[in-house]
Amino acid sequence: SSEVVGMRRADTHRWLACVRVDSVETIISRAQTLEMTVVTPAVEMPGVARTAMLRDHEGAFIGLWKPRGVEGTALETGPGSFWWVELATAAMGPAQHRYASLFDWGIAHTMKFENGSHGYTLFKVGERSAGGAFQFEPEWGVTPAWQVYFQHTNFDASVGRACALGGQQGFWRDAPNAGRIGVLL
Repeated sequence: SSEVVGMRRADTHRWLACVRVDSVETIISRAQTLEMTVVTPAVEMPGVARTAMLRDHEGAFIGLWKPRGVEGTALETGPGSFWWVELATAAMGPAQHRYASLFDWGIAHTMKFENGSHGYTLFKVGERSAGGAFQFEPEWGVTPAWQVYFQHTNFDASVGRACALGGQQGFWRDAPNAGRIGVLL
């Protein structure tokens, strides 16, 4: 079997999206100037990585990952692989500034995913899209969070299997130019 991603428990049952960084300490310092909270200070996992966990003022958690033997995901394409990561935020402008400043990301804005009047933000590393962000409306019942998506071959079958194992289907939709996406609880 292939390694896909590690999971760390926080106060909630969510996947923790980790961003590969050159220096955990440099990013922690930037995060503090951006009024982010250091939830877990830098931790050395010998032979694996140096990590830390941050929380923004809205409550979204993000991990930092400096490889020390494990580069990241081993499975990068195909069913079960990491597919996308995106931030659900109540305030797009401040979120764009915060994360672009934290990670030196570029920003591109688009309306092509039809996800509301605020459009969609792509965070860029050079010309490559590294993640995204959308602004939710209060009535959507969404909380601020970095969401991790995995590739599948059959959405309904994957959700059915997860529910049979005790999960619950949350939000889902058909995203134009992307495919069917959803959240399992």
